[in-house]
Amino acid sequence: MRRAAPLLLFLAALAGCQVQQGGGGGLVFTPAEPRGEVPYVPTPDAVVAAMLDMARVGPGGVVIDLGSGDGRIPIAAAERGARGLGVEIDSDLVARARARARDAGVEERVDFRRENLFDTRLRDATVVTLYLLPAVNARLRPKLLTELRPGTRIVSHAFDMGDWPPEEHRLVEEKHVYRWTVPAVAGGEWRLVTADGRAHPLVLEQRFSAVTGTLDGRPIAGATLVGTKLAFTANGQRWQAVIGDATIDPDPAATIKGWRATRVE
Repeated sequence: MRRAAPLLLFLAALAGCQVQQGGGGGLVFTPAEPRGEVPYVPTPDAVVAAMLDMARVGPGGVVIDLGSGDGRIPIAAAERGARGLGVEIDSDLVARARARARDAGVEERVDFRRENLFDTRLRDATVVTLYLLPAVNARLRPKLLTELRPGTRIVSHAFDMGDWPPEEHRLVEEKHVYRWTVPAVAGGEWRLVTADGRAHPLVLEQRFSAVTGTLDGRPIAGATLVGTKLAFTANGQRWQAVIGDATIDPDPAATIKGWRATRVE
């Protein structure tokens, strides 16, 4: 039986079981708690650093890591002065993450929660980090787009967001890392009134961060949308703007000022 013990331990680990010594000296095998749809694979430290760099994580930020595993991403964010929240379904990993946070001396700036990531409230995040699977990313995408505030950065290790193109893509130690910025809702019909009081119809069509449209019935060109910042060229001028809930106003740095667009209901 002694010779068989190493083999049994190996098979138990392969199956994901927990192994304990029984009262009679034998081994007791307990099935590990299922982690849901995504197996746990640690993100390499170099990739963690790149993800946080790409998301510009620093003091004042709030990083939510969905599927946080042993907590390395929220802990690294807390070490940069941000607040971190790790969401993980596996209670053993949650306990391990809390212990790591204590060891790192950042337990006051980071929290770990045993929770289904689809139930997590995301509104307070300035950054969301992911290392999930393509199918989970696809299911999660509508939640990210509707719950996160415009300007929130999303960074994913290994897997993209389908037909939502990333704004940045890096290869770090042969691992893919992608970044997106949640866009404001620009699409629709707007009434743009210039400083001279004249009204101009502005019609915008939006697909994620890609924007096309017309001003005064003529196509706009070179449109960009990053968070709430919209820019486009029309009538020979470059318009730079900030999108609100029902208005578009000139960016403080814009050369064209004194106008406002309001959404046409």
